[in-house]
Amino acid sequence: MKKETHNEYQKSLNSVIDYINDNLDQHIDLKVLAEIANISEFHFHRIFKALIGESVGSYTNRIRLETAAGLLRGTAHSLLVIAEKTGYSNQQSLSKAFKKHFGITPSAFRNIESFFTSKFNVNKIKSLEIQPEVRHVKSSHLTYLRVIADYNDQEESYKAWFKLWDYAMNHQLINGENELIGFNLDDPTITKKDRCRYYACISTEHAVKPFGEFGYLLLEEGKYAVFTIKGAYSQLDELYDFIYQSWVFESDYILRDSWPFEKYLNTIEEVEEKDLLTEIYIPIL
Repeated sequence: MKKETHNEYQKSLNSVIDYINDNLDQHIDLKVLAEIANISEFHFHRIFKALIGESVGSYTNRIRLETAAGLLRGTAHSLLVIAEKTGYSNQQSLSKAFKKHFGITPSAFRNIESFFTSKFNVNKIKSLEIQPEVRHVKSSHLTYLRVIADYNDQEESYKAWFKLWDYAMNHQLINGENELIGFNLDDPTITKKDRCRYYACISTEHAVKPFGEFGYLLLEEGKYAVFTIKGAYSQLDELYDFIYQSWVFESDYILRDSWPFEKYLNTIEEVEEKDLLTEIYIPIL
C-alpha cells in the first residue's frame, strides 16, 4: 500500500474510532461509519479489520462491554442506566452480552471485590495518601497519535511520542507553550493488555486538520482533581489504584463522565527518571 493511501485510510479510521467512542449510547450503523470514512461500504469493513486488527462489530461490542465494566466498577449507576449509556436496548440484553464476553454476570462482577483488588497492594495504596488540587481546566486543542498496546510497553509509547514530536516540529506546531498529554482509555484489569488504547497528545494553538494517523481531539473544559507524582512512570499504576480504590470513595467529589488524562511536566530527555513530574487529572463535578 502506498504511503499516501495508507495515510488517508488512517485518517479516515481515526474519525470512525472517535465517532464510535463518542456515540456508544447510540445505534452505530455500518453505513454511517463508511460514510464518515468516505470509503465504500463494501470495502470499509475489510480496511477497518486490516488496520485496527478486529472487525467493526467486534471492536464496537468490545468497547461497549468494557465501558460497561468500567461503569460497574467505578460508579453506582443502575444496570439500566449503564445499558442506556453503552447502547443496549435494555438491561437484559446487556447482561446476556456481558456474561458471554466476561463469563460472569454484571451483578456478580460488581460484587466480587477480589476481582479488582487481588492485584493491588493495599498497604502501598494507603501509604500514598496524596491529596489532589482541584482546578478548573480550559478546553484546548490536541493533536494525537493513538497506540494500541500494553501500557507497560514503554518502547511503543516512546516511539509514538518521538513520532508525534517529529510531526509537530515538521508542521510548525511547536511554540514553546505546548503541553504533553496522555489518555489511557482502557483499564488493563478489564481490557486485554495488548488491546489497551493510549493517546499521545500535544496541545496546539488552534485545531489542526487530521493527517494520516495523526488525529484531532478537543480537551473538554471542566473541573478536575489533579494528583501530582514525582518519579518513574511505573509508579502511575499505584497512584491510579489509590485514586480509584480509595480516594474516589472517601472524597466529597463525584466523578464526571469524561476522560481522565495525564500531563507530563518534563521528560526523560530533560531529567533523570527519579525527577519526572506527572499530573493525573480526574474529571469531577
